[in-house]
Amino acid sequence: MYINIKKIPVITVLILAIGAAGCKRKNEAKERVEAEREKWEASLPDSLKAVERQTDSIKGELEILNHRFDALVHTFDYVDNPREVEGYYIAGGWKANYPLKSTGLVARLTKGEKLELIAALSGGAHFNRLRVEANGETAETSTVPHDQALNYRMEGLNTVCFSDSAATSCAKLIAESNGGDVKIIYLDGELKTGSLSYPKQSQTLMMATYNLYETMSGIHRDERMIPMLAKKGAIISSKIESLKK
Repeated sequence: MYINIKKIPVITVLILAIGAAGCKRKNEAKERVEAEREKWEASLPDSLKAVERQTDSIKGELEILNHRFDALVHTFDYVDNPREVEGYYIAGGWKANYPLKSTGLVARLTKGEKLELIAALSGGAHFNRLRVEANGETAETSTVPHDQALNYRMEGLNTVCFSDSAATSCAKLIAESNGGDVKIIYLDGELKTGSLSYPKQSQTLMMATYNLYETMSGIHRDERMIPMLAKKGAIISSKIESLKK
């Protein structure tokens, strides 16, 4: 049928033109989506191989970390005290003097992977925070308020447990001191209430504790990753099989 364009109102022509352009864009968008989907489907076998390679790599790393853990942990004692929330590992060189009865600083690792710094200050002075100075660098713990739980006082001795990421950073700074001078500053708010030149033997024990902490963290990370990758691989495999049908 012949249509005389001249007899069609301008507004109608515009509507027809817009509609045609819209249909064209819609078709182009549909084609792009279909092309992207085909590209994604074609990439699935490579994705599955990548997951398998990553899984093999992590399993290899996990084996190395487990060997390292076995090599390190024999110098630690595991303490499972029913009066405490969970058991912990403490370096054998510290166990004889722990719990602390005078000014000092030790570290321990909970079974759940957390690194804890236990500091004590004798003489009746109080503190709620630590600053570590080593190799020209400093690190500070978070503040732990006096609560007779994590920060408790008894017979002239104030003992505080620090257990967050800031405490881990302090332990790391000591562990990486390489036998240099390390000073522990005891703070009550901003007030300095005590200090300790950290002994070389304790630096060595802190390094061993931090190394064990990193090893345990790596083991737990890899143990979480393996089932996640297995689930991801299963999903990809299932999709590949469904596309074959």
